[in-house]
Amino acid sequence: PEEVRRESDHRWFTRMLDIYEEQGISKSLIPEMLEKSTCRLRPGVADFLALARDHNIPVLVFSGGIRDVIVKLLERERCMYDNITIIANNFKWENDKFAGAEEPYITACTKLEVAKQNKYFSEVVRDNVLLLGDMVSDLAMGACAQYKEMVSVGFCRDPEKDGDRYKESFSVMMAGGNPGFEVPAKILKDIVSST
Repeated sequence: PEEVRRESDHRWFTRMLDIYEEQGISKSLIPEMLEKSTCRLRPGVADFLALARDHNIPVLVFSGGIRDVIVKLLERERCMYDNITIIANNFKWENDKFAGAEEPYITACTKLEVAKQNKYFSEVVRDNVLLLGDMVSDLAMGACAQYKEMVSVGFCRDPEKDGDRYKESFSVMMAGGNPGFEVPAKILKDIVSST
């Protein structure tokens, strides 16, 4: 049930925060941790973001991840542009050490609630929205946005298990381990050329 999943999500997230505090995670170490990790943007994301920047198209990154990590990743790839807004978990830092996270916490189970509370969704009106997500629950963000037309692209990690659900839910399904951004880039180009 949803309530059990929500409680489990919350327990997992708060335990993660406890571990960060116990380990004394430093903000200054984020670039080094990123460099040593396998964390990379999907192929074609940098070109997609450059196209959006070149046409002054706002990009929202709405993630259950850590805002500082997302920013550093985009900076490392040289694609942290002024048209990008990031709504993610904001960590607190004291003397470079982890000191907790701002609430509300963003997890897969709380994205809709957070979106409903965030002024970005209530103040921004768009003709076209291209929603990209790797979970069906990411589509809930679309319910909070004000737009005329929306195309959604779902990145399905396990098409054998989840393919039917993704095909029913998203306008387009990208299947497999790490599909690139060619299709979202093509959709964005079509949107740009039609305006």
